[in-house]
Amino acid sequence: MQAQAQYSYKGLVTDAETGDPIPFASVGLKGVNSGGTTNFQGFYSFQSKVASDSLFVSMVGYTRRTKSVDKSPGMHEVDFQVKPSSADLSEVKVYSGENPAFRILRAIQANKSRNDRIQMAAYEYDSYAKMELDVDNISEQFKGKKVMQDIASSIKKFEQQAGEDGKLLIPTYITETVSKFYYLESPRRRREHILKTNIKGVGMGEGGLISQLVGGNLVTNYNFYQNFISFFGKDFASPIGEQWKQTYTYYLLDTVQVEGRTCYQIEFEPKNPADLTYTGQMWIDTTQFALTQIDATVGKAANLNFIEKVKISQELEQTETGVWLPARTRFLIDLEEISKGSAGMLLKMYISNKNFVINKPHPLPFYDRTSEVATNARDANPEYWKNARHESLSRQDLLAFSMIDSVKSVPIVRTYVEIADVVLGGHRTFKDMDVGPYISGLAINQIEGARVRLGFRTNALFDSSWIFRGHASFGTKDLIPKYSGEVNYLFSKSKWTVAGIKHSYELERVGLTPDLIGDNKLFYAFTRWGSFSGAFFRRDSEAFFSTEFIRGFRLTGSMNMRSFDPLFRFQYRLQPELGMDSPVQDHYNDTFFTFEARFAKNETFILNGNEKVTLATRRIPVLTFRYQQGLKGVLGGDFNYHRFTLKAYQTFRLGKYGRSDYTLLAGYTPSNLPAPLLFPHLGNETFMFVRSAFSTMNYFEFVSDRFASLQFNHNFEGLFFNRIPLIKKLKWRFIVSTNVLYGSQRTSNRALMQEVNQPMDSRYLDRYDFDSLDPKIPFVEVGYGIDNIFKLFRLQAFHRLSYLDHGNPDLFRLMGSINFHF
Repeated sequence: MQAQAQYSYKGLVTDAETGDPIPFASVGLKGVNSGGTTNFQGFYSFQSKVASDSLFVSMVGYTRRTKSVDKSPGMHEVDFQVKPSSADLSEVKVYSGENPAFRILRAIQANKSRNDRIQMAAYEYDSYAKMELDVDNISEQFKGKKVMQDIASSIKKFEQQAGEDGKLLIPTYITETVSKFYYLESPRRRREHILKTNIKGVGMGEGGLISQLVGGNLVTNYNFYQNFISFFGKDFASPIGEQWKQTYTYYLLDTVQVEGRTCYQIEFEPKNPADLTYTGQMWIDTTQFALTQIDATVGKAANLNFIEKVKISQELEQTETGVWLPARTRFLIDLEEISKGSAGMLLKMYISNKNFVINKPHPLPFYDRTSEVATNARDANPEYWKNARHESLSRQDLLAFSMIDSVKSVPIVRTYVEIADVVLGGHRTFKDMDVGPYISGLAINQIEGARVRLGFRTNALFDSSWIFRGHASFGTKDLIPKYSGEVNYLFSKSKWTVAGIKHSYELERVGLTPDLIGDNKLFYAFTRWGSFSGAFFRRDSEAFFSTEFIRGFRLTGSMNMRSFDPLFRFQYRLQPELGMDSPVQDHYNDTFFTFEARFAKNETFILNGNEKVTLATRRIPVLTFRYQQGLKGVLGGDFNYHRFTLKAYQTFRLGKYGRSDYTLLAGYTPSNLPAPLLFPHLGNETFMFVRSAFSTMNYFEFVSDRFASLQFNHNFEGLFFNRIPLIKKLKWRFIVSTNVLYGSQRTSNRALMQEVNQPMDSRYLDRYDFDSLDPKIPFVEVGYGIDNIFKLFRLQAFHRLSYLDHGNPDLFRLMGSINFHF
């Protein structure tokens, strides 16, 4: 009797388009009941006592491949590159009665409380992450260009590595990370402490936005026990979520051995491929009904933009408590080419976790820093990485590292990466300085004529603590230079403590200043075009200090001196009790102190050099409270006053019905002030939709000294259009909006702005009533429209439902916007 089989087979199975290993694929001998399954690295190995002349590989979502093999005894090494395709269900047998997979899905839900990691109080583990950014879909015509000749030999090596059926990829960026990941359930906290990084890339400045995405667990720590898996700001229904039966079709394929465990192998596919769902396979433990492995793909038919494919493969490991944690994860995004003949981009991430520590939480302040990079993270030598990696680099990884230096000489590759950085950050980087934002570079309006603006800011390469910003602008008509300058010092990144001073002289518009519009830089740039009504010059000096002393809780204090010099007919009474005999003034100076508290629980962010970029918040609203006190007689201030505002913002999922967001805003001032210092409500006379504005309200139409408003938006995603033949291919999304505003002005504030018999000198004839709302009648408007037209545009109609005869309003307004989203 032979001690071992005479025929041995091994090899690597990879995706022909991405070069990524394919885990969980079935490999076997044709006509012989002998085979194996690829591991998480895509390798297979098995033995057989019987020979065959053909070896096949099979995997859901890929074309079945067969290769001839020699029937002689010994070791046979055969690699496969398999091409993606729609799932082939021709071999699935469906019997009458209940689907046998349903019993297993119900058991998964019943055992969720003991298997889902969310049941643990805390956990932590050691993690290794690798991220690679490639240029793909490279045509033969492009490879023949002169600029490619310098890396021709490297390209040839990559083509050989890809295999006879593989597709050429040019790596542009690779990073390795060794980190510690910590999770606390209540209150929910996550922290990733990056110990070492190995970064090699084309056109990537250290501290740039893309180069900050070095960790893996903050963005790919997917939990399929949740009802929805979120990425790209979208929510994808989990195949083991509570809505499994309404969303997916299931096929029980077999029971197989997975790492010594007997598992059910279940295939799943969406009932509607256009919905935000997955296609793939999962393996469920037959005794504990726990998810042990899953391979899930989002295809091109899904209601996503610029995406060829998204793929998540995950292997889970049972901990000492019985709960399962992800041991290995692969995440892939294949971005389609921007135009015909151009190249696409491919992002691949691999995360390996081990040394799990369960239910040993740290003190709450330990979790305050979401992401932290050790000061010596870039100091590791090659020997360190040989021991730190959880698995050795593959042949393809080694070749990718060696090719990066060659690729740096290719202009188009560098251009692609730089465009990504500009799109994400809005600025163009020149060594230690960023120039921009480009959307504000040019404007044409009635007062300034052609306005040209040039702005800059220093980045982390200039200094990790000192930050300088500024801009200069000039109009060809008014010939008045405008400018700003700012100096910040970043004391602590862990508590994000920063202080600074700034000074500016700029032409602004009542109710449309940056402090009222907020972070919507595109809308602010748009308001600088056209008639430019309500214009005034403002000189502003500010000193501020801000700190996030508790994670998610930020305090800011500032002192400002501002002037208001209007270019329209404006006056306010200095002694309104004298009525028409009151002296008036057509300008003012405002000195004030501001205190702001912002609470954003579970907020995640990344560091873009010495800038902080917020990604998202979870569960509860973001709350902001602001108190402002005017200081009369201090540095020329004309008013004593108190001003209070409270804001709540939240975005949340409504199951399969899409995603909503709302903004609740309230303000109150007990003081008598000129209208611009009260609460001018943000109107919108442009054709550009802005969430924070009232779309059928004119500029400066209403001003309040006390108010409350609700702005609600809901995106049904593809709920309706995905179910209409032909239309669903357009990937349109239906949206609705409702805006409601209650407000009023006291009689004393209205009297303050009444004209007197003294004519005001002004070369501009426009004048604004700064009228008030009736406290018993709200301002109401509703909107509806289509999002994602040509993957870029939003078109929305708004109807004004109240104050129909106030001024000269537009009762119906059609608005559009440009939205770059997935």
